[in-house]
Amino acid sequence: MPDFDTDVMVAYAYDTVMRRNPIGFFGMVYVLEGTSVSLASNAARALQDALDLPPGAFSYLSSHGALDVEHIGDYEQLVNRLESPADREAVVAHAKTFFRLYGNVFRSIEIEEYA
Repeated sequence: MPDFDTDVMVAYAYDTVMRRNPIGFFGMVYVLEGTSVSLASNAARALQDALDLPPGAFSYLSSHGALDVEHIGDYEQLVNRLESPADREAVVAHAKTFFRLYGNVFRSIEIEEYA
């Protein structure tokens, strides 16, 4: 079974597409791609320092942050083409909710498990 907060976020994504405005799913895309840009590189550096490992041990994490910068550019071009005010509002409203839900996923991680 997935963690409760992860399950809730996925369920909300499904509900957004099936019952609300499917364009609102781009709110989740923004949260996942946008936070990855800032988190991936910082997480790689912090883990590397804490574990005293070489940079090559974190090549995926480091490159993923850089790659997501390009994804955000593609995303920006896509959502800037949305003409409907309702669609644009759905992206923003759902992004706000997904930020909260994604934060809950991280808050639910028990640090003791990984220490």
